[in-house]
Amino acid sequence: MIVGRRNRVTQSENDLLTMLLEARDEETGLGMNDQQVRDEVITLMVAGHETTSGALCWTLMLLAQHPDIEARLREEYARILGGRAPQIEDLPQLTFTRMVLEESMRLYPPAWTFARSARASDEIGGYTIPKGAYVLMFPYVTHQHPDFWERPDVFDPDRFAPDRAAGRHRFAYIPFGGGPRVCIGNQFALTEAQLILATVLSRYQIRFLPGASVVPEPLITLRPRGKLWMTVHRHEES
Repeated sequence: MIVGRRNRVTQSENDLLTMLLEARDEETGLGMNDQQVRDEVITLMVAGHETTSGALCWTLMLLAQHPDIEARLREEYARILGGRAPQIEDLPQLTFTRMVLEESMRLYPPAWTFARSARASDEIGGYTIPKGAYVLMFPYVTHQHPDFWERPDVFDPDRFAPDRAAGRHRFAYIPFGGGPRVCIGNQFALTEAQLILATVLSRYQIRFLPGASVVPEPLITLRPRGKLWMTVHRHEES
C-alpha cells in the first residue's frame, strides 16, 4: 500500500497514510522511508485502536454492572448534548465521562504492564537494580494497591473528582506510564474513547447476555478472553 501510494501521480486521499508520507522533518526536510512509515502505522494500530477498544470493552462491562453510574452518564449526555452527536468541543463539559473512563482504566488498564531499562545501577526498596536491567512495572497491581486507593476493588468514578484526586501520588495512577517515557498518544486515546462512549451511550444501553462471564487475558494488552457477549438496546427517548 505504501509503495502504491508513493507511485501515484496525484494524491487525492485525505487520510493518515497520506499525512505520514507527506510529513517532513523540520530540520532536514526529509520524509520517512517505507520502513519508518510502516512502523508508524503499526504503532497507531496497536496504541491507537487496540488499547482504546480494550478500554471501552472494560468500561461497557463495568457500566452494565452499575446501572446507577450509567444513568448518571445519560443525564450528562442529555444535559450537554441534547440529543446531538458529541463533538470534540464538548469534552471539557463531559466531566463524568472522563471520570468513568479513568476509573475503568484504573481497574483494567489496557497497558497492564510495561518495562523500563535501568540507565544506571540503583536500589529500590532494598533491591539492587544493575545497570542495563529490565524492570517490569504493573499498573494493574499499583492501581489496586490499598496503600494508594480506598476500597480499591470498587468501581467508583467519583474518586477522580478534582477534590478527591488532589494529593494523590503522581505515580499511583499510570495507565499511560509516566515520566519522560509517558505514552505520547494519551490525549488522543482519551479523546477517542470519550467521543465513542458518548456517541454509543447517549443512544443505547449495553447489557450482558444471561450467563456471560468475563475473564481478563493479559497479553500485550489486557483484554477480555474470548468474546464480550452483550446486547444493545435503544433508549426509548432516542
